[in-house]
Amino acid sequence: MFHAEQLLAMSKINPPGFTLVELLISFALITFLISGTAQLTMHSLLAKRRADYNLRTAELAASKLEHFKSLPYESDELKEGIQKEAIREEGTQQIFLIEWRIQDPSLNMKRIEIEARLKNYPQKKTRVVLVLSRELGF
Repeated sequence: MFHAEQLLAMSKINPPGFTLVELLISFALITFLISGTAQLTMHSLLAKRRADYNLRTAELAASKLEHFKSLPYESDELKEGIQKEAIREEGTQQIFLIEWRIQDPSLNMKRIEIEARLKNYPQKKTRVVLVLSRELGF
């Protein structure tokens, strides 16, 4: 059995708690894990923002396509040429550019190419093509 004096002597040699080395290693591990998590979070936020912009350009192009589909074949808006439109988003204050080219490859057919993109991100575009036929009615 240990006596009280021996217990007191042992407690002075091995005090309870953590050593400085143990604390430094645990702080290093925690810092490493937090920085990795922060990088993953930043990367996922950037990917989400790009996906949101891609979705919005697709919505704008589809909206313009539906507008052209609703017009009569002889409409002035369906005359051959190139036109552009800029749309400012209210929530993000981003500017989206929409450009459409209308061609008449034959007397009874029109080809409409619609391209939508973010103004300051010209590399990523959404492009849709609509072919209208007077004979088929669409």
